[in-house]
Amino acid sequence: MMRQRLYNPAQLSPDELKASFIARQETLEELLSVIRQEKPGQPCQHFLLIGPRGMGKTTLGLRFLLSINEDPELAANWQPVAFHEESYGIGDLADFWFTALHHLSRETGEPRWAERADALREDEKDTERQAAYARAALRDFCQESGKRLVLFVENLNAVFRHLGGKRYAHALRADFIERSDIMLVGSANTVFEAIRGHGEPFYEFFRLFILEGLGRDDTRRMLASFVDGDGNSELPDILLRERGRLETVRNLTGGNPRLLVLACRMLIESPLGSPLEDLERLIDEQTPYFKARIEELPVQGLRVFHCLAAGWKPMLAKEVAVAAKLSSSHASAQLRQLVEKGYARELKLPREKRVRYEVGDRFYNIYYLLRFSRTGRHRLERLLHFLRDLFGPTGMRAMYPAALEVLREHGSQAGEISDWLGILARFVASDREFEGREDWRNNAINLINHAIGTEAPVLEEIELAFAGQDPLKYRDFLDKLQRGLKLLGGERYADAEALFREAVQETPADALAWQGLGLSLLFQERFEDCLDVFDRVVERVRPNAPRSRQRAAASTLAIKSYVLARLERFESVSPVLEQISKYVDPDDSPQLRESVARRLLQTGRILANQDMNEVALAAWEQSTDSARSDDPVDLRHAAIEALAGRARILFKLGRYDETVVATERATDYFHSADSAAMRHSTSSTLVVRGIALLNLERVDEAIAAFQQASSHVRLDDPTAIRELFAKILTPVGSLLSTFGRYAESDVAARKATELDPTNAGAWTVLSEAILGSDDEARVVEAEACARRAVELEPDSPAALHVLSDVSARRGDWTEAMSLLENAVRIGDGGFRTEDRPGLTQSLIGLVSAGHGPRVVRLMEKAGLVESMEPLWHAVRMEAGEELEPLPAEIMETAKEIRREFEERRKTPSQHRG
Repeated sequence: MMRQRLYNPAQLSPDELKASFIARQETLEELLSVIRQEKPGQPCQHFLLIGPRGMGKTTLGLRFLLSINEDPELAANWQPVAFHEESYGIGDLADFWFTALHHLSRETGEPRWAERADALREDEKDTERQAAYARAALRDFCQESGKRLVLFVENLNAVFRHLGGKRYAHALRADFIERSDIMLVGSANTVFEAIRGHGEPFYEFFRLFILEGLGRDDTRRMLASFVDGDGNSELPDILLRERGRLETVRNLTGGNPRLLVLACRMLIESPLGSPLEDLERLIDEQTPYFKARIEELPVQGLRVFHCLAAGWKPMLAKEVAVAAKLSSSHASAQLRQLVEKGYARELKLPREKRVRYEVGDRFYNIYYLLRFSRTGRHRLERLLHFLRDLFGPTGMRAMYPAALEVLREHGSQAGEISDWLGILARFVASDREFEGREDWRNNAINLINHAIGTEAPVLEEIELAFAGQDPLKYRDFLDKLQRGLKLLGGERYADAEALFREAVQETPADALAWQGLGLSLLFQERFEDCLDVFDRVVERVRPNAPRSRQRAAASTLAIKSYVLARLERFESVSPVLEQISKYVDPDDSPQLRESVARRLLQTGRILANQDMNEVALAAWEQSTDSARSDDPVDLRHAAIEALAGRARILFKLGRYDETVVATERATDYFHSADSAAMRHSTSSTLVVRGIALLNLERVDEAIAAFQQASSHVRLDDPTAIRELFAKILTPVGSLLSTFGRYAESDVAARKATELDPTNAGAWTVLSEAILGSDDEARVVEAEACARRAVELEPDSPAALHVLSDVSARRGDWTEAMSLLENAVRIGDGGFRTEDRPGLTQSLIGLVSAGHGPRVVRLMEKAGLVESMEPLWHAVRMEAGEELEPLPAEIMETAKEIRREFEERRKTPSQHRG
């Protein structure tokens, strides 16, 4: 019996390796053709074999080395050296060459090369000299033997990554270019950064061989060889009989040789299995690899990959952006990276010019759906049952899911779907031996909900069929539930409670009856009682229950989180929030998702008021995730309010980066025709975003956010709203001035004065922005703004200060001095430099204009001597005082200020800096 080594082909004997190498003969011949054309003394052509795990890279590489040894001419000129598949010990350039020496000893049977490597490692401690001496040892072998080396290095991308930096990678490249005695043949799962990007060490260094999946003929030859090698004469009949299953698996696995051999084993071990069973077993064996690949992705890349995998069908970039909740540019960038790394691929559908994207390895896609996506698993199960109908056992049990798929794809009329499913439900419900009975029921209900609606009469027919109850009795039960809901709507909570209690006694397994009872208790504010009832609702909803029951669980859990928060049992809220995501589906009705979002919004507010910030953030994040950009306004408004709540908490905690991320979707939820309340919620969220960006010194992005925020507030809005937003814009304008962005500060402050002409602070900031623009023609405008601010608020130190600066700009230094003294008097000694950033320049200008003595008194009165010490000493020096010994740094600064006095005297109208 021929041995099989699916994961370690290096353990095969030469004869076994040759016997197992059936496919990729053409690629092998091309590799051999290239090496035969190599000429001594000229740089070698280096190869890189690219393909996913299991695609046969190792087998091809080893077969290439074996072919060299078997060819007399090649064997006389080349010495193959195979590195082990996982070269974990390579940590730098010296390790690479030491490893080559050890493998050379194994291949030649001469221990002296390994001994020489060990001696170098022991005697020489400098790694760069180690590398040079080890490379020289390999050169010695080439000179002694008259052969050049062929190094086959598996997982070359990992080896390059561990070399310790680009400097060593460039040194390795230089070794291969300068010396013609070594050919490098590597393998990697994907095209990686070190060979892909301009400026990377091995850019355009290798000739790439991309290994694609096997076609039908290669697959047949490979599996026939596997069967014959097993020595079982019955196996060819199995292959012949199950060729449909093999072709199905070949398509799903992308022709991966390793997976195909595993599939062949499964046919041998369970010849009566189904495609779904085959797939489950294949996935179980490949889970460690797939799991590791997925976990390598960064956060945004994983979100985009998830959307592609869950969607199954090829998607447009804009569809991915919406599904991943990213901007179009971010989604496109992530898609490009996924394509470059082999996670995704581009394609065009027939008669369509636009590029679409799908998961690069369809088997990888199937693994992801089966392991991580509830909705995708249902969709995939239906697909595979249809395949089973074509390739496996036939009959009614195969027809049931196939019929669902046909109706889903081609049922164009509600009546057609209702008729078929109403009839099929009776057959499926009566077939107690049908293992897919419950799945079919759930899938049928999902189909109805999506194609017809949650109130379709056929849903009742299916419930009656699977409940096995008398139809009349069950209809009475449903009628009781409807009457109970009407009583709740009429605020007759006690009557509703009595009716729902009757319902749960009659049908205690029905979650909807328990939900109605819980709501009747909630509206009576009997919180402790309703918690127990809500638990019973969730207990009666299985993961594969009909969507109507799952929706009941989702809304119930959202209400439960609110009740727990009301009862101040905050530690119990987080587990409930984690449960909600199991039951909410993006395709649920907007009414349900709004109900969940509103309850979570209320829960978050209660938690935030109690400083339970992290739990509040989790509640609001779920509330935001419940909405889509195309939902009705009430649902989007709930999402934007939750988003605003998250942003405020994150900003308060100083987590500005997270604040920016949290507010990215603000404009996605807003439509131009939305209500004023929606506009105002959006604008306040954008203001928080802008301030967070300012704190991160991302000024241009902040300005864009403020501009968006301003566009959402109108002059015809209610006075209270306009005044509130004016108060928000005023400090924003002041902040922009501190960054030297006077034009943008002008826009913000001017908008504030338009919204609220009585806001003195806005007029003050506008005047400051105009002065900062350094436009002499606008001094009159700046003065008008400053005087308007003083008129509105005569006792405002800030307004008086800016008016003082305007007077100084006009050259009226006496008025400027008086105004500033008045500002300090009103400030009652609390006129701090951090409150008025331009105060230093204002005082310098006044001293330069001859008001030094008054400045001294003002500084003493305002308590500015210590905080503005260099200026204080400069003014004293200006007055001719003899100063006590001062620290050199303070004295030098004071002298610089005195020089500025002189400069200002030459241009007495110099404005504040």
